[in-house]
Amino acid sequence: MVSLAEELEAQKIVTEEEEISEAEDEHLPFPNARVVRIIKSNFKKEHQVRSEVKLAANKLLGEILADISQSMDSEEYFTLSVEHFNKAARKYKEIALTQKRIRRIQKVLEKQRAELDEIVAEIELDLPTNPSTCQ
Repeated sequence: MVSLAEELEAQKIVTEEEEISEAEDEHLPFPNARVVRIIKSNFKKEHQVRSEVKLAANKLLGEILADISQSMDSEEYFTLSVEHFNKAARKYKEIALTQKRIRRIQKVLEKQRAELDEIVAEIELDLPTNPSTCQ
């Protein structure tokens, strides 16, 4: 059984955490609870996320949006459309595509390295073992 004192202490801790959370939300670009929900909704396994991760994710999202906004600000038009947003956000959307390209290039290079290793091995087999007898 949980005593009344323990229950009150638990409620006090929860209340203090909510106050801290609300205070943190004031200086964060987005509501922290929403950012945490997005993070957790993409987990396949159950994880506990530390508060510094939540704060860092929130700040990063704010920095990304600030960068996109600054790019959109360079447009000559008064009214900005989704095309302007997509143009400014392109570098963030293409990260996955760039990673796929890099992996494909790595596989090609690994294959070429294996072929070169085979050629070097064949050449070494064809060479005489004693270089002084080649003269």
